[in-house]
Amino acid sequence: MPKPICFMFTLLLVFKTLAKDVYKPKLVNSKSGEHHDFPLGVLEATGRLKDGDRGILIMDVGKDGAAELAGLQVGDRISRIEDMTPDKFSKKTDTGLSGPQDLLGRSLDQKAGSNSRLSIEVLRGHEIQKLNIALPKSSSFSFSSPQSCSKRKEFLSDIAKQLVETQQENGRWKPGVGGDADVYTTAFCGLVLLANNDPTHLPSIKKAIEFVRKSSVASIDINDPKKGPKNWQTAANGIFLSEYQLATGDKKYFVDLKKCCDLLVERVTEKGTMGHHFSIPYSGGGLIVINVQAHLAWALAEKCGYLIDEKAWANSFSEVKKSLDPKTGALGYSSRAPWSPDISARTGGMITALMVAGREEKFAGSLADSLIRLHGRMRHAHAMSSIGLIFGFSGIKTAARRDYAKIMSAWVPYLELARLPKGGAAFFGGKRNIGGDQYLGYASIGNAMVGLVLASAEDRLFMHGGSKKGWFGRKKQDL
Repeated sequence: MPKPICFMFTLLLVFKTLAKDVYKPKLVNSKSGEHHDFPLGVLEATGRLKDGDRGILIMDVGKDGAAELAGLQVGDRISRIEDMTPDKFSKKTDTGLSGPQDLLGRSLDQKAGSNSRLSIEVLRGHEIQKLNIALPKSSSFSFSSPQSCSKRKEFLSDIAKQLVETQQENGRWKPGVGGDADVYTTAFCGLVLLANNDPTHLPSIKKAIEFVRKSSVASIDINDPKKGPKNWQTAANGIFLSEYQLATGDKKYFVDLKKCCDLLVERVTEKGTMGHHFSIPYSGGGLIVINVQAHLAWALAEKCGYLIDEKAWANSFSEVKKSLDPKTGALGYSSRAPWSPDISARTGGMITALMVAGREEKFAGSLADSLIRLHGRMRHAHAMSSIGLIFGFSGIKTAARRDYAKIMSAWVPYLELARLPKGGAAFFGGKRNIGGDQYLGYASIGNAMVGLVLASAEDRLFMHGGSKKGWFGRKKQDL
């Protein structure tokens, strides 16, 4: 075998080995919230909590990880962390990360650096075992330290590298259960690579765009809105293509962007309702989360030169405003069901769309106030924790910058428990149904959601408050 080919073959094997060795939490979905499974960060294990628990039940331990090497076993229950007993876990959405997750995440964050050890006590059967876990050297700084910017950027870079390594040859990222989930997932993974701003990843970004074009945009027939991709896909494609053009200045895909936005226009009814596809579900009630993502696609596309259809915008926005829950001040499921507790994706996405478009900023600000007050709900978005966090953080960043750092600080335990020592992020979903993210693929969407939460601090993507074009591959001082 010639040397260059041999080298590339060896490199490919290394990449596959790295991807295979990354720990994947063993998560069991619980639609009604009987239990909540989640990752334990660099410990490489999976924990479970039930309402009222103070101790974390160990459901899985990764091979050769820090937890296994220290002697942690499946069935153990972590009862004390760093000589502290956790507060009780609550399955109520408003309580966010409080309880064992907050204590473990912050303890891991404070142990950043080399030669660090985490002290825990576990109940094994009827006996208490003390374990001293040697933590892998995966970061020199704490998320809460003055150098937190360095750790955040390092984590984002690790996620981007993991995404490049796991991208398939056709440009997509593997979904969870097949179907058309790969397009939606690929759009968000591509956004992470853009936000990381590494010019060596441009080929991967373009591969992702080509996959989206061939698998989704190509099926659009603007003369027949009953045909073509689902609205979820279409809006995500528009968001991805817009941010790509704004970041690179490359207008090659503007025609595809326009197709996506025009199709969304054709699928808004006179009442302003939208559904998964052309038809409107729930006896015509529709899904506000679709309207919201359409508005964000239109707003970003306008920055690229797209002319917004004012009638479609007005009709859709009228339905959005009707879905406002007077009790929370946030957006509900639809105008027929404004009381829905999983508010973050709809509310954060609409805030972002309005701020990008420079419209109804007072209304956007009132939505942001509600989202800040109820930020504990940001992992809850009707079976898709991913979009709750992605759009929740984008909404806060664009409309409430004064509160952004405070909210990010509150979510440090989430970042720490999602962080893996051998590449990227583990999926860390909500306390109830995470079936939608399972559909998208836990590994792929987990990296995308954590990556975009981290990227929200960078002021690059317009959905994170960016205002400069042509920034990709350039440093801030060069803009």
